Amino acid sequence: MVSGENEQSLVHSFRISSVGPGQTLGCDSSYHLTGLDLAMKLHYINGIYFFDSEASQRVTLPQIKAATFVIFNDYNFTCGRLRREDSGRPFIKCNDCGARFVEAECDSTVSEWLEMIGDDWSSMKLLVSQKVIGPELHFSPPIYMQVTRFKCKGMSIGLTWAHVLSDAFSPAAFMNSLTNMLFGAPTALTSPPLPSLATITTTPPPKPPVSASAKPPLSLRRVDPVGDHWIPTNKYKMESFSFKLNPTQLANLQTQMPHQTPPFESISAVLWHSIAKLRRGSEPTTVTLCKLDSVKQQGKVIGNTQKVSTVRSSAAAVSDVDQRDLAALLVDSAAKDEGELIEEAVDRDDGVSDFIVYGANLTFVKWDEANLYGDGIMELDHEKPKFVYYTLHGVGDGGAVVVIPGPVDDGISGRDDRGRFVTVILPENEVVGLKAELMANGMFLEKHKE
Repeated sequence: MVSGENEQSLVHSFRISSVGPGQTLGCDSSYHLTGLDLAMKLHYINGIYFFDSEASQRVTLPQIKAATFVIFNDYNFTCGRLRREDSGRPFIKCNDCGARFVEAECDSTVSEWLEMIGDDWSSMKLLVSQKVIGPELHFSPPIYMQVTRFKCKGMSIGLTWAHVLSDAFSPAAFMNSLTNMLFGAPTALTSPPLPSLATITTTPPPKPPVSASAKPPLSLRRVDPVGDHWIPTNKYKMESFSFKLNPTQLANLQTQMPHQTPPFESISAVLWHSIAKLRRGSEPTTVTLCKLDSVKQQGKVIGNTQKVSTVRSSAAAVSDVDQRDLAALLVDSAAKDEGELIEEAVDRDDGVSDFIVYGANLTFVKWDEANLYGDGIMELDHEKPKFVYYTLHGVGDGGAVVVIPGPVDDGISGRDDRGRFVTVILPENEVVGLKAELMANGMFLEKHKE
């Protein structure tokens, strides 16, 4: 492991510019943010895609920028800037101000970098912008891209995506379009049609009737006002670590669970139980699940469409509950989507109050259905990312667990055969204890190896 100071010296020569849509919609349109969008406004999605030299050595920075000008035509409003209505409700002004584009260089190879960080992924922050929206709302881009060139001629593309725009499935689709244009068929450089003005909401939809006495959903927590600096204030310092479960480890884990328990629920059950042991006296009896909603996602280029639900254990001490019972509870009791309740709670004061979802309770995030490696899009393996990392920024004190697909070389014939890559975000005083619990449970923390 290299010290943080040495890691920072490995990434240098930062240069900043802007990119945006090649075709504009003008400045008279605005995009209305839903209540679910605004519930996510203090959260950020960070993704990093690593490409080895075989894929990226012939790709230049001007080519990457040119590709973004085409792709942002389909994501036009994400290049706007946030404003507030007279009531204080935020919306996006579609003024084509663009996304921020950061260039950097790294003095290690891609393989050396991934080998060096082991299970301490804090150094990944050097490869993706940690900027948040505000405190100058009018000038803050919702998207940052960072392209880092490694000495092996490989590269990483880091993406900071404000969650107020959408869930992680939209940036995954965005990156698949970008990598296809850079490494796939030359015909992919053909500009897509300009989005119709009908796709930009110029007036808010009618507000649903809400009851002032209605209880907020369990998945949502109101926080102290943050003004125009969109990041929650935590009581504890949060720390993250990651580990990989290869297909064999994942299969072994599932054999310890009730029959046909999916990978996500199997992983979540073990982590719920392990974290409960660390929090005796204040064990998390209620957890939040965030999953892909394929029905709501259909036909949408962008938006917060994932299903948010909660699961509550009736046991006073979750740490005394068998992990198999927790797995069954996660599978059977997460049917109700709280999205409409979240919308109502946020719209009760017209989107002015500030809330969090991730970390309001201990939150398990199922992103392992996101197509992060371009399956079915990129024809050749060497054109696909070598490794993809996703995490969350702005998580509340309850913590979060993000589950994404494992690396390409984990699988045999497709995504379903891959392992999983898990990132845990918790108060820093719980991290050492959780690692010990996971070792005892057989979820061994492997040092990431290529």
